[in-house]
Amino acid sequence: MTEPSSSASATVPRLGILLNFQSRPDLGEPWDRPYREGLELAAEASRCGIDDIWISEHHGEEDGYCPSPIVAGAAVATAAPNCRVGQGIAVAPLYGHPLRLAEDLAVLDNLSGGRLDVGLGQGYRASEFESIGLPYAKRTRAFEEILDVLRLAWQGRSFDYHGAIYTVKNGLLRPGPVQKRMPLWIGAAAPVSRARAVRYGAGLMIANLTELGHTAKQFDAFDAEASAQGVAPLPHSVVREVLVGDSASEAIARHKTYLDFTYRVQYPPERTGMTFKDPTTGERIPLTSDHPYFLSEGYMKDRWFVGTPDDVVNDIVTWQQKLKLDVLFFHPKMPGMPLKQAVDELHRVTGQVMPRLRERLAAPNR
Repeated sequence: MTEPSSSASATVPRLGILLNFQSRPDLGEPWDRPYREGLELAAEASRCGIDDIWISEHHGEEDGYCPSPIVAGAAVATAAPNCRVGQGIAVAPLYGHPLRLAEDLAVLDNLSGGRLDVGLGQGYRASEFESIGLPYAKRTRAFEEILDVLRLAWQGRSFDYHGAIYTVKNGLLRPGPVQKRMPLWIGAAAPVSRARAVRYGAGLMIANLTELGHTAKQFDAFDAEASAQGVAPLPHSVVREVLVGDSASEAIARHKTYLDFTYRVQYPPERTGMTFKDPTTGERIPLTSDHPYFLSEGYMKDRWFVGTPDDVVNDIVTWQQKLKLDVLFFHPKMPGMPLKQAVDELHRVTGQVMPRLRERLAAPNR
């Protein structure tokens, strides 16, 4: 496996958007609309300087959450010719035989002209495995064997592989990918998962629900693991909400209906298993959607980048010293948001935040 190039802490991270293609079934929105509008948004992202577009994956969601990020990635690669395309994160054990996964990824890399980043995880929802008859308990072993097979396939030679789950005899990946070194990212939260990412030379991607302070500790542990394994520093990426407005309260108010539906209805903390540090006891306790802290301005600022363009730039500059990000992803279009507003939100970040961020991080005294 080959890692994407890693950045120093003072550099400007690449800017990416994450697409989920979710609809609002409660409003009667058809499943195809978020896909059509998502491609229009991808095209605009390509025009206004977005570097990366990744597609998430989940299965059986009533909102039509994208179950096929590789297929969707082919469409995005065509719509957004200036952007790298990736999965954030594909559930690798759900793809059948890993050589077939290698073929699909190679085709996407060829279609995109070598603009593919491969983002994989082992999965964490038992129902997604049960629905297609796969043993959830064996997902970790399956994931590691998949990574083994991908590594062998990407070497470009015929190979054999004999694992506990998968077997390959005279396997040969054709067409091979355009890129001689395929950038690999792994979604990992637990120490053992971070150690696995290091073993396979993968960058670490962290999702958008963890506090920024906790996220920094995860990256520190990841870097320490790389050092312990004798590996050069590997790349970092995060997904955050980036809400830009005349003030924090104005930005939050403009997004409120979409935030409430996404985080209170579709994916409330009771479903995602969120915890938070109780300020009175210092202990981590389960977070509930009716707790005053949940989706408060304090909650958001603990995790996301919210406020005026200068506020957002100041916070990113501060956290970039600790997170050492190579890519910062955000959601410009939440479920149900009109395309015009999503384009406006995209332009707020690309036009008002990123130029100031580049100027700040390029200055000798940041």
